Amino acid sequence: MSVDGKSSITLMKTLQTSTEVWSICPYDVTRFIVGTVDDRRHVRMIGLNGQESDIHSLTFPDKTYSASFCHCTYLPSDGVVAVTDWNEDTVQLYQLGPGTSRTVQDDRIQLPEGVCGAQGRVFVASVGTNTVVEMTVQGEIVKCHDVGMDDPWTNSVTQDGGHMVVANYAMGDLTIKLFKME
Repeated sequence: MSVDGKSSITLMKTLQTSTEVWSICPYDVTRFIVGTVDDRRHVRMIGLNGQESDIHSLTFPDKTYSASFCHCTYLPSDGVVAVTDWNEDTVQLYQLGPGTSRTVQDDRIQLPEGVCGAQGRVFVASVGTNTVVEMTVQGEIVKCHDVGMDDPWTNSVTQDGGHMVVANYAMGDLTIKLFKME
């Protein structure tokens, strides 16, 4: 889709995929990185031409995820793909190119859902702690942001890292909040 100056959205193309997609983020101007559902390839690449491909430098755990149990994002400036694992309370950080990875597991990350990143930072919506956990692309936890809502489910950060938006999934209190990052 494209968005014009008046914030109008125009459908440009519809792509059929071979797997269910739960999360999506841009890789470059012609491809996206997607998080999959019920597929042992947790992260795949899909081009605007519809071509799907694996990211061959990445090795994933031999398991599948149901919808909403695994989200991913890509930080182009760092070449890092971050993948949440709801069941294991972890975030996996994959470095494209060398294909190395590190697992971030910490008591502050409980039932991780949405994940996004900017400026060398990864932000994980932690449903179990009602916070957004901020970490470096190396996996060092910098801060836990109290977002003042139950069940923060998904989040996004502006590319300059100046603002974050968080939406929750708490029945009876569905909220979206915008934060200025210091």
